[in-house]
Amino acid sequence: MVYTVEELSILNRLWRNRCFGKGHMLIDNLIGGFPTNVQPHIRHILKDLIRRGHIVKKPTRHGYAVYINPNFKMNIMKELRKKYVFVEF
Repeated sequence: MVYTVEELSILNRLWRNRCFGKGHMLIDNLIGGFPTNVQPHIRHILKDLIRRGHIVKKPTRHGYAVYINPNFKMNIMKELRKKYVFVEF
């Protein structure tokens, strides 16, 4: 699977915070880490990743949260390693 630069930046942010299954991040917190002029575009890309199943969305008390689908963990790790060589696994 080939990811765009924006998709890799979203996945990298989730990966750095160890968002796999039980660990998750609120969508507002995830998008809030990007510049305000690209946040609507990032939100659209996040919805596309959720639709494709690479990221899972779940309801919490504070709103919807997202995490990396464990079934795609190895593929995502390989793609992140190509772009970000300093990523810890």
